[in-house]
Amino acid sequence: MKNVNKILLSVIIIPMLLAPIKALAVGTKTTYTVKKGDSLWKIATASKVTVDYLKLLNKLNTNNINIGQVIKLPPVAIQKPMVIITTPNPVKVFPSITYIVKAGNTATSIGKLFNVSAADIMKYNYMGVNDWFSEGQKIAVNGYATRDYAVTPGMDKSPTQYGAAIDWFRDGQYLLKRNDLFTIVDFATRKQFTVKVMGGYNHCDIEPLTSSDTAVMKSIFSTWNWSPRAVVIFKNGMNIAASLSGMPHSFDTTPSNGVIGHFDLYLKNSIPHGGSVSQTYVKQHYNNIPISSGQK
Repeated sequence: MKNVNKILLSVIIIPMLLAPIKALAVGTKTTYTVKKGDSLWKIATASKVTVDYLKLLNKLNTNNINIGQVIKLPPVAIQKPMVIITTPNPVKVFPSITYIVKAGNTATSIGKLFNVSAADIMKYNYMGVNDWFSEGQKIAVNGYATRDYAVTPGMDKSPTQYGAAIDWFRDGQYLLKRNDLFTIVDFATRKQFTVKVMGGYNHCDIEPLTSSDTAVMKSIFSTWNWSPRAVVIFKNGMNIAASLSGMPHSFDTTPSNGVIGHFDLYLKNSIPHGGSVSQTYVKQHYNNIPISSGQK
């Protein structure tokens, strides 16, 4: 089937951003000494991990690094050239064929329904090999799903006061994926903690990564409660406006973090997972986005 909705990409293959990081065998630990002009994001990008992973590995509480500082790197294979993709043109409308995911569907099973390869199904919906679809999710079949590309990795070196108010369905769901790690900054107190994405397709479900992160989060909310707070997400050099509630509930996938359950994280236009959720609660989330994006 022809691709009727192509994205125009400019692809440039360049050497590793940080030449001093030398290739070593898988399973060995490497280090890198910070040079002038380096940032934690550059080092993380060259190591093919997230900033938050690198911070966790080095027990760093901030994104600030100093010249001469030794940064521990994750085990790496032989370094390969990086592919840098410039921001594509936004995709404004879905292609002519879309599909609402049913329980148990995979890229392969959906592709067979429409005689489209699983690889194309994943490509059209910006999926990686570790991603999977959620029941009820609308996906694109014969062209790319709508996307704004409103933020770009590496835009910021560290958390900023305000984040970009990006649409959850047109950008957020493709940037915050299952098992991703990132930093959440409370807008009012500027306290920071690291979280892991548990899942979610109408909004993002997160869990504090460690018991220390849980302690910071609880200190922000004082007691666990549903009242959302304005926050800023910092991930891979992007600052994103968001709203976070403080009530752990339902499923839990991180048993060693000192809290049972997960938390709701809303971006612009996120919606609840079910129809029984209080609209007052949803509106509280919506009211926080203009605060954390500097529009209010």
